[in-house]
Amino acid sequence: MTSGLIDTTAPVEQVAVEVVDCDIHVNPRNGTELADFMPVEWAHLKDLLYGRGMLGTSVIFAAPNEGRRLDAFGDDGSPAGSDPGLTGRQLFDEAGVDIAIIIPLTEKSSANPEHEAAMAATTNNWLAETWLSTHNGHGRYKGTIRVSSDPALAVAEIRKWADHPHFVQVMLNPYLGVGMGQRQFWPVYEAAIAADLTVCTHVTLQRPGPALMTSTGAPRTFLENHSQFSMLYAGHLVSMLESGVFNRFPDLRFTFVEGGYAWCLPLLWRLDNHWQRLRAEIPELKRPPSDYVRDHVSFTRQPYEEPRDPRYLARVIDWLGPKTLEFATDYPHWDGDYNRRVGFTGVDQDSIRRILGLNAIEKYRLPSTRAAAHWSEF
Repeated sequence: MTSGLIDTTAPVEQVAVEVVDCDIHVNPRNGTELADFMPVEWAHLKDLLYGRGMLGTSVIFAAPNEGRRLDAFGDDGSPAGSDPGLTGRQLFDEAGVDIAIIIPLTEKSSANPEHEAAMAATTNNWLAETWLSTHNGHGRYKGTIRVSSDPALAVAEIRKWADHPHFVQVMLNPYLGVGMGQRQFWPVYEAAIAADLTVCTHVTLQRPGPALMTSTGAPRTFLENHSQFSMLYAGHLVSMLESGVFNRFPDLRFTFVEGGYAWCLPLLWRLDNHWQRLRAEIPELKRPPSDYVRDHVSFTRQPYEEPRDPRYLARVIDWLGPKTLEFATDYPHWDGDYNRRVGFTGVDQDSIRRILGLNAIEKYRLPSTRAAAHWSEF
């Protein structure tokens, strides 16, 4: 998308960054594009993982059209989120986003962590060469490093991209079968902190298997799986708190993406109450669990809960604290929150500004200004 209209040697006029989208998804143009970015060390898996195009997902656990809005598909039938021009128009022009953080979902969880590592490395190579480079002359896209569920392989991938100017976070797949507070994941947190990167987790489409288990067994439908994302996140959050991860790693910044946030409030009330009585069991927690959450954890606002009276959300934000929330559209999904003005009934303007942009600027070390010229001119 280079037009030559901008003289990059001259000072570039800047405007303030007000809206940061902390969760968008982009895709390859076709099912075989990713294979071209597979690292040489994983070439022996190329046909296995990409021989028939992108990996599919079980129809039981996928929404129609993979949950994507129909107007985000290209006129040529290309996947939603694969056309830089269309994506820029819908995201920057129509939704009013200043900076967008890409969380690619092209890497799927697998029973074999080396297969995961191969797909993660391929995805990261692809993202770095396309949406963070060729399509990013304006610098408004930031990226997420995908990693394997094997901590040693994850650490190696984090270190590989640690100095890249546009990667701002690392994503751990939540379908691990164990809590994220367990000791094997501590090296991942150490590597992210060393690279000054935020760590996040994001639900994704999966094949049926043990990692998809809910608290009552395996889900039978997409609705059952989809509606329990918050319970999955609650388990990981409690694991991280009870193991003292945030006390052990005071510089760790963690985000739960696309799992809602109102659910966290009663959980924290319960945890704080139990901590008063059971703190001898968990000496690593020096303060009430809610303190650690407010200092280290955030939740993306999408999908925000929609109570019958929208003023209830203002009370939740007040109780949790406005620093714990970040704006996200979830582009290009059909149920994304594309109107940044909705969902703030009764919320004060300072909190709205913080949720829409300031929290993300601080947490992801983002610039506070961007080029004033239209994104298409770069």
